[in-house]
Amino acid sequence: MRLLPHNERTGLSRLGRYTVGRRRRLTGVMLLAAVSAAAPVAGWAIVGDAIDNGIKADDPTRLTADVVLYIAVGATAWILGTTTWLMLAGIGQQIVLDLRRDLFDHLTSLSLRYFSKQKAGWIIARLTSDVDALSDVLNQGLTTLVVNSMTLVAAIVGLFVLDWRLGVVALIILPPGIVVTRWFQTTSHVAFADVRTRIAAVTAQLAESVSGMAVVQAFSRERAFQSEFAELNEANRVSNVYAQKLSSFFFPAIEFLGAIATVGVLFAGAKMIGSGSLEIGTLIAAMGMLQLIFQPLQELSELYGQVQAASAAMTKISTVLDAEQDITDREGAPEIGRIAGHLQLDNVVFAYGDEPVIHGISIDVPEGGCVALVGESGGGKSTTAKLIARFYDPLEGSVKIDGIDLRDIQLRSLRRQLGVVLQDPFLFSGTIADNIRFGRPEATDEEVAAAAHAIGVDRITARFDGGLDHVVREGGSGLSAGERQLISIARALLADPRILILDEATSNIDRPSEILIEKAFDTLLRGRTSVIIAHRLATVRRADEILVIEKGYVTQRGNEATLLAEEGPFRRLAETMHGLPAGDVA
Repeated sequence: MRLLPHNERTGLSRLGRYTVGRRRRLTGVMLLAAVSAAAPVAGWAIVGDAIDNGIKADDPTRLTADVVLYIAVGATAWILGTTTWLMLAGIGQQIVLDLRRDLFDHLTSLSLRYFSKQKAGWIIARLTSDVDALSDVLNQGLTTLVVNSMTLVAAIVGLFVLDWRLGVVALIILPPGIVVTRWFQTTSHVAFADVRTRIAAVTAQLAESVSGMAVVQAFSRERAFQSEFAELNEANRVSNVYAQKLSSFFFPAIEFLGAIATVGVLFAGAKMIGSGSLEIGTLIAAMGMLQLIFQPLQELSELYGQVQAASAAMTKISTVLDAEQDITDREGAPEIGRIAGHLQLDNVVFAYGDEPVIHGISIDVPEGGCVALVGESGGGKSTTAKLIARFYDPLEGSVKIDGIDLRDIQLRSLRRQLGVVLQDPFLFSGTIADNIRFGRPEATDEEVAAAAHAIGVDRITARFDGGLDHVVREGGSGLSAGERQLISIARALLADPRILILDEATSNIDRPSEILIEKAFDTLLRGRTSVIIAHRLATVRRADEILVIEKGYVTQRGNEATLLAEEGPFRRLAETMHGLPAGDVA
C-alpha cells in the first residue's frame, strides 16, 4: 500500500497516514460499532417499557413482545460486536505491520553516519519495545476505544431521550471529570515518555554487553557491567512505579465520580417518582443506561494510560522515521548499466564533523587497475574507501565511475557492482552456502560450490558433516578469523563486482591463513578494478600504484620499488611494520 509522506506529527495522530486505503473499511466498522453500541441502550429502554407497560399494566402481550424484542436486540448486538472486534483487530495488526516495515525500510536507507551516532540498543528498542507498545494499543486498545466511545455516546443520548432531567443530573460530574482527565493527560505524558527512555537505556546496555561479552570477561569487568545494568534497571523500575502511581489516582477518581452521578440520579429519580412525574421502569432503565455511561468511561480511563505509553513510544519512533537520508538519489537519476570500472576521485574533501579528515585527495584507477592505500591508522584510508562505495558524499570534489559522478546515478545500481571485503567480515546466521550466496541470492548451488572451490572454502567445509550446508551462528562464531574471511571473499567472488574494495582484509589473520587468503585474492582481483587498504607488503605489492595517506593528505605515491627506494613515509612504515631494514622487507 502506498503511504503518504512523513510529516511533522510525532504522536498517535501520525498513525492516520496508515489509514489511507482503509478508510472505507474503517467507515463500515464505525457504522457497525454505532449500531452495536445502540443495541444495549435500546435494550434498557425495552426493559423500562416492559416494567411500566407490561408488568405494572398487567399486559402479557406487551410483556411478551418486549421480551422477544429484547432477545433479538441482544443477539444483534452480539453478532455486530464480534464482527466489529474482529475487523478492528485486523486493521490494528495491519497498521503495526506497515509501521514496522516502514521503520525498518527507513533504517536500512540511512547512511553509516546515522548508525555511528546511535547506539545499536537504542535503535533496537524503537523496533521492539516501542512498536510493541503501539501494537498493544492497536490490537486491544483500538477496539476498546471505538466500541466504548460509541457506547458512551449512545448511552448519553439514550438517557436524555428517556428523561432529560435525569440526563442533566448525571452530567454534574462532567466539569470535575474534565479537570482530572486534563491533569492526568499532561502529567502522564511526561512520565510515560521517561519510561520509554529508560527502557531504551536498558536495551542499549544489554545489546552492548552481549556484543562485547568476550572483552568484558577477558578483563574481569562482569561486576562493573552488572552494577551498571542494576542502576539502569532500578531507574526503569522507579520510572514505571511513578507512572503507575499517576494511574492509580486517576482510575479510582473516575470511578468515584461515577458513584456520585449514580447517587444523584437515584436521589432525583426518587423525588420525581414521589411527585408522580416519573415511572419506576423509566428510573430502572435510566440506571441501566448510566452504567452504560460509566462502564465504558472506566474502561476508557484504564486505556488512557496505555494510550499515553503508546503516544510516548510513537514520539520515539518518529525520531527514527524523521531522520534525514543524507545519501539519496537525485530526482531522475538513471540506473547505471554494466560499468567498465574506471574509478576517479577528483580533489575530494570530506568531514565527519566540522574539521575535514580528507583534504583534496585525487586518485585515478583505470579499468581493471589496482590501487593500494597505506598509512597509519586514522589517516583517512577507510574513509576514502567509504566515499568510493558512496556510504558518504564528499563535501567538495567528486567521486566518478566511468566519468559519471556517483551522485548522478541510482545508488542501488552502483552498489550491485561493488564488492567489499572488510577487516572483520560479518557472517549471518544460516549455512555457509547462504553466506556465500548473500550478494547474489539467485545463484545456483553449482555456482556457489564453484566460488567456494575457487577461493578454497572447500577446505573449511571438509571438516563439517554438512559441507556447504553447515549452519553457522550469527557473526560466524565457531569459525576462525581466517575461515570467516575466506567465506567473505567467496561471497564477493560470487557477486562478481566490477569494483572491489579490500579494507584491511588480512590484518587479523595468522600466517597460514594469510597464505590461503593471498591466493584467494589473486582469483578475486583478476579483471576487476580494485582498491586495497592494507599494511602488509605482501598484500599491497600487487597494486599498480601505492598511495600513502597521512592525516587526510596523499603524501607519497608510486609503485613498491620506487617507494622503498626513497626515504619517506612508505619506507618508514615498511620498516616499522616488519622490523627490518627497508631493503630486506619481503
